[in-house]
Amino acid sequence: MNTRLVLWGELGAENKVLLAIYLEEAVAKIHIYAIPKEFVTKEIQDTLFTEWRNGVDYTFPKETIYWAVDANSDSILPEEVRVDRPEIILQSQHIWSKKLMASRIHQLLEDEIKWLQEKVAAAPEYDQLLWDKTKAQWDKIASYQKKNEITPEQTFLLKEKIDALFDILKVLKKTNNKKEDANHEVLVVEFHKRLEDLQSKLTYIDQWKSNFEELKKIQAGIKAAPFRWNKKRILFEEANRVFEDLRKYKSRELVSKIKGRLSQLLKIADGLKDSIARDNENLNMQVEKMQHYTKGKLTADAIRASFSHIIDRIKEKEEKELGVRQTIEQLKRDMSDDTKHSKEKK
Repeated sequence: MNTRLVLWGELGAENKVLLAIYLEEAVAKIHIYAIPKEFVTKEIQDTLFTEWRNGVDYTFPKETIYWAVDANSDSILPEEVRVDRPEIILQSQHIWSKKLMASRIHQLLEDEIKWLQEKVAAAPEYDQLLWDKTKAQWDKIASYQKKNEITPEQTFLLKEKIDALFDILKVLKKTNNKKEDANHEVLVVEFHKRLEDLQSKLTYIDQWKSNFEELKKIQAGIKAAPFRWNKKRILFEEANRVFEDLRKYKSRELVSKIKGRLSQLLKIADGLKDSIARDNENLNMQVEKMQHYTKGKLTADAIRASFSHIIDRIKEKEEKELGVRQTIEQLKRDMSDDTKHSKEKK
């Protein structure tokens, strides 16, 4: 996660510490945990680097020293703390500062959209002024995004709400211009077109998430629409077919990714196996040489003990191979379960 850091530093003159630094974006606060080196085990270090840094909760040892710093401070580190890589701190502080600024801008835009939502919700009929204000709001959002002052994810969330406002305003506009029965027919056609558009986009992997959200919005829209059940039923069936096609595409993509991963892991496992075989062969050769040089005065076991570094290396590779093989088996099970699930759905 780009809001968490783990690195070595010093507390005071010569007290080595392992630092875990976390930005709590919602309250603009930096949490700093310093574990003295003498209490840092390999397990703690691995957990912080591989799990905590990626968002997994972790209970720090009781010996941990803790600070809370205002994220807007000139420095995110207490004065008594120094780090081995200060450039990482400076880089993170710069990134986090931009992140906090983006959050503030995002919240401001959210509040402005909420105001528009209230006005649109209360409007008894179509209002061109509300349409113009909604369009101006989107132009403002696009301007912030173009200048990288808000993230693409924030832009996407804001755009969803703006699109929802435009949808409501479009319906209000149609209601003002046409009779109720004609309006109903227009809405049915609109839902059909939206579903057709989504169907045509299912081949684009990067749009699956937005397609899924749009499908949910369409279903909610169909449910809330004023036309009769016989028309809703046809639309619901069409939406369900799009949902099922999307699920099939996602299932195929998952299986494809698993196959690619399996191919990579099998190469790694075979490589480790070959490497282990070479190490064992080398070890046996070394033992035979030593037996020859010592003229049988030392046993094979005693000689092997002197090559502990090779034995340790072999064990380490064997453990790695075992882990890779276990991962391979799990991926095969996952792929089998997904295939079975897909068949049951047919």
